[in-house]
Amino acid sequence: MIQLRKASWPHWACLLLLAALSLSCGKKTGDLSSLKADAVAAEKRNDFSGALTIYRQAYLLAPTDRDVLYGLGSVYKKTLMPDSALVYFRRARVLNPNDRAINKELVQLCPQFFDYQCAIDAISALIATGDNEKMYWPILGDLYYRNEDFGQAARYYELLMAEYPNDRIYYLHLSGSYSYLQKFKESNDILLKYIDRFGPSGEALANIAVNYINLKRLDIAEDYFRQSLEFNPDHVPTLINLANVLSSQDDMDKKREALAIYKKNRPYTPPIYNLDSLIPALEMELGIDSSGQ
Repeated sequence: MIQLRKASWPHWACLLLLAALSLSCGKKTGDLSSLKADAVAAEKRNDFSGALTIYRQAYLLAPTDRDVLYGLGSVYKKTLMPDSALVYFRRARVLNPNDRAINKELVQLCPQFFDYQCAIDAISALIATGDNEKMYWPILGDLYYRNEDFGQAARYYELLMAEYPNDRIYYLHLSGSYSYLQKFKESNDILLKYIDRFGPSGEALANIAVNYINLKRLDIAEDYFRQSLEFNPDHVPTLINLANVLSSQDDMDKKREALAIYKKNRPYTPPIYNLDSLIPALEMELGIDSSGQ
């Protein structure tokens, strides 16, 4: 009986197999480089859909690669999907904290999603890698203000006001920062400097009045509210604030004036001012019934 021998691989076939395995093992890195180059090329010719497809393929191969993460962020930004762009720029920054291109993108994108600390951190990295802090004073003041870090905001607005004494916005921002810090006298000092330099305005005078309310000087607050109304007699928030100050003083004539202001402006006053409660309470205090008798 003839027995068939098992087929065996010739020596040359084994060598070919080893060579093929070697090529396949070395192809992964080459593929990543090719994918990145193809994605960049697609992005340059504004084929953003194609670029995204290629970058996603590259991401599967190398999810921590800086160029892939940055490329995904860049294309998503260009296709008006800033939320997705921010995801990838954030990931890229975690792995590359001092990368200037990444941090510049975050300075632009983070405030759109109310993440002001993210933008502040990105600016800090840009300063640490060579930028002059002075060029960021305006945006840092605004970012710290929005982030409710009013101490830092005041620091930058002080610098800006000293550097640009003819730019009125920095006076108002600085006074606002001081008010939030409950430095009401300091806030008024800045507003008075504003008035000395630029002349009185309804906004500045009303802000001084509000600070005097917090300083428990209702009589002075009343005077500044009245001065503010000379610039804008129909400004409802100022009218209601004046009425609040009048109704809080121990003077029946002022309380009656406050009631008249409340009633006259009731149709135009937002519910947040709570006139539906203030009017009957003040009428009761004045001994007036709800029919106005």
